[in-house]
Amino acid sequence: MKIEEKTPQKMGVWNSMCYTVRTIWRADKGCILLSFYKNCTEEVYMSFFFILMLQMIYSYIENGKSFMGLLRFVTLFCMGHICIHLVSAWHAYYIRKKTPKVYAYIFNRVIDKAVRIELTKYEQPDFYDKFARALDECLTKAMDGLFSLAWATGCALSAVAAVFLIARVDPAMLVFSLPSIVASFLFSSRINKLQYELRLEETRDKRTAEYVKRVFYEKKYAGEIRLYNIRKVLLREYKESFDSRQELYARMYRQINFYKQVQDLVIFGLPILLTYIYVSVVLKTTGEAKIGLYVATLGSVDYFAWRVKTAIKNYMEAGKNCMYMNNLQEFLEMDEETMENGSRAVQGELGDIELDHVSFRYTGSEKPVIRDLSLHIRKGERIALVGENGAGKTTLVKLLMGLYPVQQGKISVGGVDIREYNKRDYQKHFGTVFQDLQIFSLPLSHNVLMKEPETEEERDLVTESLRKAQFGDVLDKLPDGIDSMVTKEFEDSGFICSGGQAQKIAIARVFAKNPDIVILDEPSSALDPIAEFNMYNNMLEASEGRTVFFISHRLSSARIADRICFLEQGSIVESGTHDELMERNGKYARMFRLQAKNYKEREEACVYE
Repeated sequence: MKIEEKTPQKMGVWNSMCYTVRTIWRADKGCILLSFYKNCTEEVYMSFFFILMLQMIYSYIENGKSFMGLLRFVTLFCMGHICIHLVSAWHAYYIRKKTPKVYAYIFNRVIDKAVRIELTKYEQPDFYDKFARALDECLTKAMDGLFSLAWATGCALSAVAAVFLIARVDPAMLVFSLPSIVASFLFSSRINKLQYELRLEETRDKRTAEYVKRVFYEKKYAGEIRLYNIRKVLLREYKESFDSRQELYARMYRQINFYKQVQDLVIFGLPILLTYIYVSVVLKTTGEAKIGLYVATLGSVDYFAWRVKTAIKNYMEAGKNCMYMNNLQEFLEMDEETMENGSRAVQGELGDIELDHVSFRYTGSEKPVIRDLSLHIRKGERIALVGENGAGKTTLVKLLMGLYPVQQGKISVGGVDIREYNKRDYQKHFGTVFQDLQIFSLPLSHNVLMKEPETEEERDLVTESLRKAQFGDVLDKLPDGIDSMVTKEFEDSGFICSGGQAQKIAIARVFAKNPDIVILDEPSSALDPIAEFNMYNNMLEASEGRTVFFISHRLSSARIADRICFLEQGSIVESGTHDELMERNGKYARMFRLQAKNYKEREEACVYE
């Protein structure tokens, strides 16, 4: 049965801002409270400082009031200004201190979700766009959105205070401020929409450029880049992505700059011109009794227009930044409908395995990788999965481990449908070595235990597991033993392991975990035949009584299995022991003889040389 994926509903601007505030609130409440308090008190005070103080100075001078009274008034305002700046400095310190906490909260949510997303999504290109936007953008856009929203709120209150101070001189002057409000809303909305579209359109090209940069940076690509001309292809991809972004910027910023110029003209030029004309007419017709007060208030109209523009601009900026939180919401809700995670805990060890008419097809693929496959495996049985590339061997074991969803049919372990198990609890019972295994830039002990060893017993387990994986000779030569740093990513003294040594470390992980079911997906491809034979013998000896799957292109390794399953186009076409399959003289036998012939010819060539 094909499971339909739910498409998350996009949040509007207001909901996006609320989502952003809630997210930061859960990470650190102080960032929200202090940001709004700081911006609101600061902006409102600035209105009184710049407008009321100037009005009072003119009033004192025109009415001939005491100079000492004026001095006390100005001193009081200046002291208040100093206090506001002290609060602002404390806010800056607090935000610098707490921003990593907010980033860590969002980062942890994204990573926690990423490890629970269906593995099939990693096969889809658009997944990485969503992942990049959720992780890279939301880490900064959340705080940017908060700062813009807090500033917009403060500027709005500042504009209200300016309105009050202008109205106390002449309410008619407020009419000339209307163009500022209308123009700010109209033009800021259009400008921010264009900037948001620009950000979305450049995502793929930015990711392409980052990928090319990463390829030239990482060591694992260095050999191929130097031996082949692939660098020309990569540089062309980089140039095309760069040219595409340049063309996008040129097209979008032509529109953005046009709207900004018209916006400034309407917001500042028109209101100030009209206000000056109005004040000139008033003073001409009513005399000069309030000339000082009117002159002081002329600057207030300009200040009001500036605060309105800044408030709306920051509100739009907050909306634009918070709209990026749609990407976080979309990523965090990804596959919520398709993730099948039961609540049943695994009791004891995993038992017999039953695959009942299982089929699986990758998204976007027309042909299934696994076709109506049925198979019963007894607990403790050793199964070899063999066949040509693309036969479905790795996909089959990933279905068994719950890394891929069962689309059709059923997989039962111990008589229980694996979809009923709690996924994390279920997967703890597997020990796996994949062909594309990864080694981390961490100490050797961490790479084996996949966590930090906490006791001497765990450290001893690391050493024992490495020796079982035939890594003992290398371990004895490392000056820091199991505390040696793997790779030189962060330490010059780090140990760089070969492909075969990396596989031995990954195999040691299985020994250390002591799982119920062991899966070895081409773990010995970088080992020589003798090392491979010893590794398998050690693995089978350590896994006595446990179910073992091993996938290998070397059919000679399959001889030690209790049963060999030969897969072709997602189906098991032959099954039995090595001797039984050789006696049938089918596809397995033909492939085995062909490989044996190739090995023999290579040995003879080596002897001749």
